[in-house]
Amino acid sequence: MYPDEFPRNAWYVAARSAEIEQGRMLPRFLLGDPVLLYRTQDGTPVAMVDRCVHRQMPLSLGRLRGDNVECGYHGLTYTPTGACVRIPGSTRVSDKVRVQTFPLVEGDGLVWIWMGDPDQARPAQIPDHHWYTADGWSTAAGTLHMDARAQLLNENLLDLSHLSFLHPESIDSPEIAELPITTTWDDHTVTVRREMAGVSCPPFFTRVTGIDSPIDRQQIAEFFAPAFHITTTTVKPSGDPDDSRMCRQKTMHAITPETRTTTHYFWSVSRDYAVGDDSVTDYTLSAVAGVFEQDIAACEAIEHIIAAWEPSYPLELNIKVDAGPLRSRRILEKLLAAEGAAAGARPQDRFTDTATRAAARAWTERATILSG
Repeated sequence: MYPDEFPRNAWYVAARSAEIEQGRMLPRFLLGDPVLLYRTQDGTPVAMVDRCVHRQMPLSLGRLRGDNVECGYHGLTYTPTGACVRIPGSTRVSDKVRVQTFPLVEGDGLVWIWMGDPDQARPAQIPDHHWYTADGWSTAAGTLHMDARAQLLNENLLDLSHLSFLHPESIDSPEIAELPITTTWDDHTVTVRREMAGVSCPPFFTRVTGIDSPIDRQQIAEFFAPAFHITTTTVKPSGDPDDSRMCRQKTMHAITPETRTTTHYFWSVSRDYAVGDDSVTDYTLSAVAGVFEQDIAACEAIEHIIAAWEPSYPLELNIKVDAGPLRSRRILEKLLAAEGAAAGARPQDRFTDTATRAAARAWTERATILSG
């Protein structure tokens, strides 16, 4: 019922730009693979498989030597292209000795990775998110981790009726769950719209906009398969004859699978009001992170139940608000089927079993300690 595989011929967010620091290595599992992220001396981001071809030692436990990576076990050294250029004790290194690297695109505060066929990577396929760094907008951003499959968060973000029950003290207008939605889609996107006139102003928006009267509120939840969302929210005092006091907010959600049942959650909230006000940014950073942690807790609770029933599931009841989430499942199924057909077989499941999932999580925690 809930997909736990994701296509590899797609762009995923590997990190926020700020997470890849000059002179440091960032290890991260992505789509079940150990990946090493770092920057060359001119600031260009690099992504390669985080394993030495000699004895599987994570390269992230080694050292940066200029633009190259030296394995911390036996000193094999790799360039940003993945080519091995030094094997201690050897006078010649074959051109065939290399580690896999991945195409990266950096822009507007994010670093995107393509982990499938590199010949199919097209940067133009990356969804527009220019407001992340654009003039006239201020942005708060963070990274969270979820011990649940990515699809649960995809579906959470396409059914915002849950705001009335999961987030009543922060971003809910009590009327949300009862108001109708409009759902549209194509082969790669799903859009869910909800128009709300004269509804209660949520505590969060009262705090950041100063509006404490009923509002006209619009929500547009956009899903860009396989794992990227933009939620556009507008609020203005109800009854205003024009949009002069309208406040616009763009919330970005990049949902990158770590393993089959663990997920990286890269998020940001960009606003065109209170621009440059650090107090609003700081409040948004803490308040929104708290909201998303509630979403994560719900998804992790569902994952716990799913795990008890796998490989079968009890029958679920679908209701009107499930049109968007169910359509996202169908899109993922079609992308996976097309990728498998192109390869001449079912796509290899690169996600890991329970033991490897635990190892990935342990390695992530250890890497955090080692990197300070």
